[in-house]
Amino acid sequence: MLVHLLRLRPADPGPPLAEVRTPHGPAVALWRGDPADPPGPYHVEWTVDEDHATVRPAPGPAPAVRTEGGLLLLTGEFDGAGVLRTGDSLIPLDLPAPPGRVEVAVPCAHAELYPYTV
Repeated sequence: MLVHLLRLRPADPGPPLAEVRTPHGPAVALWRGDPADPPGPYHVEWTVDEDHATVRPAPGPAPAVRTEGGLLLLTGEFDGAGVLRTGDSLIPLDLPAPPGRVEVAVPCAHAELYPYTV
């Protein structure tokens, strides 16, 4: 997914928290790139710590990305076999859920963004 990195907030200990804008809404997650990365566009892969995530039928339209009360909320189409599609991004999820539109909630500190070069 192409995101726009707005800023990195130091987290002690560990990687910084990234404030990003996605095509589907704003997000906050751990940044697994260089802590000195400047603001700007980045292609990223998402990972979610399933041990800290919950899934439910989506209350609204998909795709959607937002943060609320320290939680990252990802809404997309779940294939029932372990992949959540949020826009053009595929997020592996080992969570029990039926196929269809779902919302995954995870604390921001348990979601990660891995930037990569295209």
